[in-house]
Amino acid sequence: MESKITYLNAELAAVAEREKKREEREKKREEEIAAAKEVENKRYAALQAQLTFLFESGNILPPCSASSDGSDQEGDENDKESEGDEE
Repeated sequence: MESKITYLNAELAAVAEREKKREEREKKREEEIAAAKEVENKRYAALQAQLTFLFESGNILPPCSASSDGSDQEGDENDKESEGDEE
């Protein structure tokens, strides 16, 4: 009976050790994810600052509105072709 108790205590200790290692790995992974998100947020903020500077300095224009997405240009080209055909 004592050998069973000794065996079970050893198994219990092994399970506890595995659980501790798993928790440490999980914590480390969460820290790595948090660090990666922080880096990504800093990169995004830097790009946003660069774009803001360029917009304010007039070096680039802001994006076009959705109403002038270039789809009208195709119609214009077709109109020109049809005008040329009539001549």
